[in-house]
Amino acid sequence: MKSQVLGRSNEMSSPIIAALKDLLKRRGDEVNEWFATASQNTPPFFYNSVDLRHSGFKLAPVDTNLFPAGFNNLNEYERGRAASLVKAFFAKHYPDVKKILLIPEDHTRNTFYLENVGILSQILRESGMELELCSLHTAEVGEEEHFTTPSGLSLTFKPVIKTNGIISTKDDFTPDFILLNNDLTTGAPELFKDVQQIVSPPVEFGWYMRRKTSHFETYNNMARDFAHVFGIDPWLISTYFSRCGVVNFKEKLGLECVATQVDKLIGNIQAKYDEYGIDQTPYVFIKSDMGTYGMGIMTARSGAEVLEMGRDIRKKMNVIKGGAQNTEVIIQEGVPTIDKVGENTAEPMIYLIGGEPAGCIYRTNTQKDNLENLNAAGMGFSSICESTQDKELCGALGLIAKLAAHAAAWECYVESYSI
Repeated sequence: MKSQVLGRSNEMSSPIIAALKDLLKRRGDEVNEWFATASQNTPPFFYNSVDLRHSGFKLAPVDTNLFPAGFNNLNEYERGRAASLVKAFFAKHYPDVKKILLIPEDHTRNTFYLENVGILSQILRESGMELELCSLHTAEVGEEEHFTTPSGLSLTFKPVIKTNGIISTKDDFTPDFILLNNDLTTGAPELFKDVQQIVSPPVEFGWYMRRKTSHFETYNNMARDFAHVFGIDPWLISTYFSRCGVVNFKEKLGLECVATQVDKLIGNIQAKYDEYGIDQTPYVFIKSDMGTYGMGIMTARSGAEVLEMGRDIRKKMNVIKGGAQNTEVIIQEGVPTIDKVGENTAEPMIYLIGGEPAGCIYRTNTQKDNLENLNAAGMGFSSICESTQDKELCGALGLIAKLAAHAAAWECYVESYSI
């Protein structure tokens, strides 16, 4: 029996979803033209995933990933759509590409991640591409590694060599396109230095260089332009945020900056709540300005909470993926989610190929409430269309995710947005 959303995403309780559905019905062609203009000189990356939060009164991206995992959570229809979008992406942007080298993360003990690699590989091959895999660990040790995913898919990671700036496998597979599914939190590998082939996303956009605040600055500028054209308050599709650098949670250094920015944002959010008659208590997320995997995240309702945080929370906030120290944070408006699947709190995740939505899923969590980060222990995934039976909902969610994906291209290629 399919799980059902318990009446939380209907248009009676979600004016923002109703407004976006109406916009797509009445002005869908204009929306498509707007995106075509916005991406004319900055085409979107090969893929993205966008985490959204939907409170009923607003719908906003809270994370935009350039190296997405979780393709194993797409249903069969969405995997087929993804393969079609892959084919269209290469036909439009890289028509000569026939061979792809996929470079995943090294954490091969994570069976869910391996399943993601297996399904992503299937999608790429179904699009007509030749494909081989190589992890950075395989490249370092120079030997093949073999894995089997939980569903029984076989994966072979092959060693590679680099000759005159050209990477190829030791059995002479020379890719035209190197696809990274490794977010490079710990830095740029020597393997990619002076490589002549296309590397996507580009190495310099790994988390060792990229910052979330740069993305959201670009996204908010783009959202303001979009909102102006289509008659929407930009706050309804974006979040307030600020940044603090040179923070050391272990030594309690820089926390005054964080506390000050928390109070400032809370005041700004409260002003919008008052404007819209929203009877809720505003809060913020404090999270690493770099990196993923749900590490280094906390919520706060006042600056005092930051200054008074205990040792255990400071320890959790001090380290992110790969053991890297969390020294820069983004303070971002918290968006409470009203979405549920069954009894479980949920939030939308949209997967895109070439800036076009391919998959539309809910991340659920059995252990978290509607204010918390759901990318944590207790999470699961389900299809939004199967959960809600509302195909137009995916269109509304996809519209905002598409805006975030296009903003990521502006962020990385031109650093600022202006049409």
